[in-house]
Amino acid sequence: MSSGSSERYCPICGFELAPLKYGGKEPDKLALMKRDGFCGFLGCVRVALHDKVVDGVDYHGKVYVVPVFHKRVS
Repeated sequence: MSSGSSERYCPICGFELAPLKYGGKEPDKLALMKRDGFCGFLGCVRVALHDKVVDGVDYHGKVYVVPVFHKRVS
C-alpha cells in the first residue's frame, strides 16, 4: 500500500496508522473499495485517545480511517 507521509499517523492521537479490514455494509465505503487503484484502508482504533475535534469532526470514541489508493505513474 502506498500512502502519503501525512496519512501515516493519526491526526488525533499521533500513533502510526495500521491496515484495517472493512466488513461493514456502508455504501460509501463499499463504493470506495470498487474504485480503480483501491488497495485498502489505514486507520487507528485507539478510540480512548480520540477525544478531540479535528477539521470540524468530533472523533470522541470513533475510529479514524483513510482509504489508500495505488499511486498513478504518469
